Formats: sequence, C-alpha cells, structure tokens
Amino acid sequence: MPKRVGYLYDKMVDRDFIRSVIQEAAKGRRNRRDIAHVLADLDGYVEKTYELVATESFVPSAPKVREIYDESSEKFRKIKMVPFWPDGVIQWMLVTAMKPVLMRGMHPWSCASIPGRGGKRIHRKIRSVLRNDPKGTKYAAELDVAQYYPSISGKRLIWALARKIKDKRFLRTVYSIIESCGGGLAIGYYICQWLANFYLESLDQYIMTLPGVKYMTRYMDNITLLGPNKKQLHKARKLIAAFMQQRLGLAMKANWQIYPTAKRMVSAVGYRFSRTHVILRKRNFLRFTRQCRRVKKRLDAGKPIMFAQASGLLSRAGQLKHCNSHTIRVKYIDPIGVKHLKEVVRNESKRRQRAQQRILAGGAA
Repeated sequence: MPKRVGYLYDKMVDRDFIRSVIQEAAKGRRNRRDIAHVLADLDGYVEKTYELVATESFVPSAPKVREIYDESSEKFRKIKMVPFWPDGVIQWMLVTAMKPVLMRGMHPWSCASIPGRGGKRIHRKIRSVLRNDPKGTKYAAELDVAQYYPSISGKRLIWALARKIKDKRFLRTVYSIIESCGGGLAIGYYICQWLANFYLESLDQYIMTLPGVKYMTRYMDNITLLGPNKKQLHKARKLIAAFMQQRLGLAMKANWQIYPTAKRMVSAVGYRFSRTHVILRKRNFLRFTRQCRRVKKRLDAGKPIMFAQASGLLSRAGQLKHCNSHTIRVKYIDPIGVKHLKEVVRNESKRRQRAQQRILAGGAA
C-alpha cells in the first residue's frame, strides 16, 4: 500500500492558496452575480475564508434542489446547488489540495469531470484499439452502475479516502460535505465529481486483472470492455457485478450487453465505433439535425440567431470533427455557416465582458 499523505489541511490555511483557488473557481463564471460579488471584494473574502478554515468553523449549507431534464441520458436529474461562498470555494480548496493524491492511483482510461480526461480521450482509445488490434477486440461489453451517485456509501467512500490521506481535519471536512448531500453524493457539487470518480478506482484495478479483458475505458460509471473471448467477458461481467455489490455496495444495471464488434458498432461517449469508421449516435444526430432546422428557420425568416442557439450548435458541430461526417456538414452546417455562428457568440461574449467590467469597476468604486 502506498504511503499515506498528510498535512493537506495545512495547505488550505494559506491566504495565497485561498486567493488562487477563488480566482480559478471563478474562471468562465465571472458574470454570475454571487461570484462577481466575491471578486469585487476579493481581499475581504480571502480573509473571511482564512478565518473559516483556520478556526475549523465551516459548516456546509443546506443545498437547494432543482430538477432538470438531462438530454444526453434522456431522464430527469435532481441537481443540488450551494452558494459559491463559502461552500463552492471550500469544495474547490479541498479538491485542489487532494488532486495529486487522487490522480496518483487513477486508471489511465478513467475519465469524466477531470481536466484533460474528457470523452475525446476515450474516443481516441476505442478508435485506436479497434483499428489496430482486431484479434484483441473481437467482443465488447457495455456495463453501467445503477443509480450511481445516490448509491455511494459515504462511510465506504471516506474509508477509501483514508487509505490515501491521513489528515483527520481534512477528512472530517470532506465527510461533513458528504453528509450534507442527504444520502449518496450530490450531482452539482464540484467535489462530488472527483469523489465519484475516485470511488471506482479499486474497481478499475480489479477489472484489469480479469482474464479476457484486454482493454477497458470508464466514463464516470459507464464501462466499456474489449477482449478476444466472449465466454471470458461473460465471466468477467459476473465477477465485476459481484465486486460492485460486495466491496462497493453498488448494483450493475440490468441492461448490460456483450456482443461481437464485427457485427455491431461499439457505443461510447456519444459515438459509435467500427474498425473502419466512427459515426454519431442516433439520438445525438437527431438532436443535431433538429437544432440545425430551428436555426435555419430563423435565418430564412430574417430573424437573428440567438446566442444559446449559436453556442449550442457550435458545440454539436464540434462533435462532427471526430467522426465521418462530410455529408452531414454539407447538408446541415454549410447552409448556416460556422463563421456566422462564431460571430454571434463572439459579439455576445464581448457584451458580457463589458458588463462584467462595469460591475467590477462599480465594486472597486
């Protein structure tokens, strides 16, 4: 077992550390009223945070719950939100302090909610192994964890964290946030993204010891396995389900699938992969075409494109760069024009930046 790390809480009792974390946490969100308020009196909030941490008097706020429809998974999710200060800042400080510890044992193909480890990383891996190792990727398995965030045991999680971290003050603060989630982990908390990924670290290590599993990728709780033998993948699937239940207190979703990659494309991170090409998943493609039609309809009616429409469509168009999509681009994107969409986004960004500067100037005055 690797040596446990201590003195993480002491790192947080530092004004320069607090200042840099607040500035980092505010990136890309400076136009939010509560964040702009903190930035307008940065020195004051650095001092308040320092006192909170130094006296160990931080108490997590009760979260506000909001239900939203997640288009990517096509289901409603309960998002829990807490104020940027002090809760958001404290969560960012905790993650920043323990990030090197969490990254140290992380599986190289465990992705999601980690800088530099998004869906594109998994996309490259699956595409590469399917093309370069046909014998080793004859069969694929798709597995998922049922109700992952709500099912995570706070006690098991903190014990797993205690095997890496020996700082009691630090662990006590993390556990107080886990307890405030009201069962499991909260979707919407910055720290919970990292903890959810960390909780499956032991599962990642176990999977790679199983016979028949040659390649594995995990995007949060969505697991893709590739191997040369169907029987061995079935055995591995049963062992993984047992490990989840006995060691982690989790259940595997009943919709798991094992299939030959020669007859069916591998589905992961919004794409479908074969040995020769990559395409968008059907529901992603349908959303993209509907978005294009709505924008084209506004243009044909002589109406300006809304910022939300332009930024959303640019994001969808960016997905096309990573798959075989020439015909789609010609049919749907070219009539609208990427330059036009970028101009809409650029103008709105400039407007928001000017508004933010006025707010900060008013706070300074």
